Amino acid sequence: METVKLSAQYRERSSKEAVRALRRKGETPAVLYGKGVGNMPIKVSTKELEYILNNNVIGSTLIDLDVDKGEKRESYLVMCREVQRDPLRRELLHADFFQIELTQEIQTEIPVVLIGEPQGVQKGGILQHMLRGVAVSCLPTKLPEQIEIDISGLDIGEQVTVGDLEAPEGVQILSEPESVIALVVAPTVEEEEEEAEEEVAEEVEVDSSEQGEE
Repeated sequence: METVKLSAQYRERSSKEAVRALRRKGETPAVLYGKGVGNMPIKVSTKELEYILNNNVIGSTLIDLDVDKGEKRESYLVMCREVQRDPLRRELLHADFFQIELTQEIQTEIPVVLIGEPQGVQKGGILQHMLRGVAVSCLPTKLPEQIEIDISGLDIGEQVTVGDLEAPEGVQILSEPESVIALVVAPTVEEEEEEAEEEVAEEVEVDSSEQGEE
């Protein structure tokens, strides 16, 4: 699958104030870890990282991380495992990158995308999307961006589960097969009452207009 590129620079471990200064300069402190690199402190452009986060699905995106170590540069194939944000301002505070080996399987979560409009919804039912991602295990080269499932045949009272998904070749789905992805439920009593009230109101309006014409 395709990878996205991200530049980084090695940084010395430093105080909290130094880390805050990095953020003020538009850089996000991060850590690159893995079997081959140990635990390496780095920094990346906040703008570049935000672009990647906003335009890719992190759990299924491989990143070509180019690290400037001063005397030399090295590239690592990584995934962004976690980002920390300020709970109020939502600004990036920290990121974790995990080194990937092409010959070793990885476990991650990828999105489940619903395709089509259920026939039950066309009859007035309500679609409930319960599970938006599933855990998978595969080689990095086999990692899909998403798994799609057609729900157009779902009627009221019917559902699709993880067991209904068709995994691409070389991909093993780890989530419980019984987990419900989506289902179509009947309208609630409250909604039915509202519809009935609207119908009565329309009838009253019609009667009033007819009496006015008389």
